[in-house]
Amino acid sequence: MVFGHTRAVKSHRTGRRRKKGGSRLPVAPWIVITLVCVLVASVLTVGFVMLLRAGCSGDTYRVSVAAAGNSARALEDLAQEWEQEEAPELDGECVGVEINPVSAVDAARGLTGQWNTVSLGDLPIAWVPDSDVWAEWVTDTEVTADYFGDEPVVLGQSNTVLAVPEATAESLGWLGGEPPSWAAVLDAAEAGDLRLAAANPRTSTEGLQSMLNAVSDGEGGVDLAEMDRYAAALEAGRTADNAEALFSEARDAEDPVGFADAYTALDYQVEEFNSGPDAGFELVPVTPAGAELNAVYPYLVFNAGGAQWVSESDARIAEMFGGYLQSDGALEAFAEDGIGPVDDAGAASGVITGDTVREAVRQWRAPGQASVNVLLVLDRSEAGGQESVRWNGEDVQASDAEIRAAVSLLGELPSSSRVGLWEFGAGAGGGQNWEQVLEVADLSDGHREDVEGALWNPSDLYSGGSPLFDTVTAAHAYLGESAVEGAENIVVVLTNGGVDTVSAPTVEETADALSSATAEQSVPVQVYTVGFGSADAGNLSLLAEATGGRLVEAEGGSLLDQLRAG
Repeated sequence: MVFGHTRAVKSHRTGRRRKKGGSRLPVAPWIVITLVCVLVASVLTVGFVMLLRAGCSGDTYRVSVAAAGNSARALEDLAQEWEQEEAPELDGECVGVEINPVSAVDAARGLTGQWNTVSLGDLPIAWVPDSDVWAEWVTDTEVTADYFGDEPVVLGQSNTVLAVPEATAESLGWLGGEPPSWAAVLDAAEAGDLRLAAANPRTSTEGLQSMLNAVSDGEGGVDLAEMDRYAAALEAGRTADNAEALFSEARDAEDPVGFADAYTALDYQVEEFNSGPDAGFELVPVTPAGAELNAVYPYLVFNAGGAQWVSESDARIAEMFGGYLQSDGALEAFAEDGIGPVDDAGAASGVITGDTVREAVRQWRAPGQASVNVLLVLDRSEAGGQESVRWNGEDVQASDAEIRAAVSLLGELPSSSRVGLWEFGAGAGGGQNWEQVLEVADLSDGHREDVEGALWNPSDLYSGGSPLFDTVTAAHAYLGESAVEGAENIVVVLTNGGVDTVSAPTVEETADALSSATAEQSVPVQVYTVGFGSADAGNLSLLAEATGGRLVEAEGGSLLDQLRAG
């Protein structure tokens, strides 16, 4: 676990670093002389720094550090200062770090799925999410369990607050008075006295932190009744991907003040709102009573043994920078960017555990979002072992990448889901070429463990071609017989194939049969195909679209979100 840190920021200065302007004044001669002296001193300083770096040979080698939120700003400055002040080197080579701004949720999805270097940059050697709860989420699979090494350096925290228009806070008695508990906030929302604007806990740190505070049972677990009340408050209020989106909507609203009575946010986001374009009102941060889980920023170095893309030398460079981040000057820089001291080191671990984080995210369902009834269909044809694909910075067999994607999807599914597992290959089920590994059932803790265990321990690859067409037809019919009214009923086929020389019908005949079957189903079932490597996109698209589904390219990120994108 990464809760229970002992390293806190030494000091905290409110406010942000801003450029200051002023009136133009006549330049006195003594000022010119002073400026000349300063310039000469600057040249000498640069020369001294270059002399220091002369001890290193060649160009500077830098490793990537992914950083979220306001931490990226401070880290970019500190990375430059580290190189200039200390001229770090390893084995005689100049080394440094390159800060790559990546939101915590995007990084978490990339680390548990497939890291997209085009949109996210290089795979990181160290990671600074803007809350350590994302690290708990990432390490929830067999592949990612050993991603991080020693206890992380703690850079500080942002407080989880409700951002309330000042006039509203005053009318509610929240200015200078006793702050409300989350239960009282939900009571007011339930009574129609308060409209809550909340960020999605699956797509933002502020949303996840607020939800965890609202639904905690105080003993490290989730109060399901409070989870239902929280979801109902959002159903009656407003939701968006993050606080910035909510603030933007409020500014554009006909009645900005009446847009919402309270917003889920982090304290620095409130300050940024107030210093931004005039919205006709200012927000004040209100911390609900008993809300002890704040957004703690860890500096996490990936373990060279657990994360395959990390070398020992790269990890050592990242560790060296982590040491620099513990200096008083570095900690003050974080404070200037709104990352304050950790109020009570270790308090969060008594309130929310890593298991709680995972369960809360699984239980969460956005307002109006249907539950999921899903059949995972895994291709175990020998073609999966004959092609290597890139997955999370590692070259793996396509068959292994399919397993990892399925495990990642399983981890995203809420416990309200129903899940089953099939696998297929020539001869897999005797004459039918597919086999039911686990029937579709409620995703209880026990069934979730059974599905994950079966995914990590599949059958050996089957020789011969891929009986894809017959399998998709059978899986579509099977799930149609156990479809759930009001749920999203989907078959998810994971394969690097798409060409079928085993089944009798052609792809066109199969698509026609799927289209006809879908039209006759009282509760329609959609097929989504997930293609890996050299998968035949044309055939996979044709099969999926015949049922109202589509082809999803296995490019990382949240597979559940890609499926729900329609």
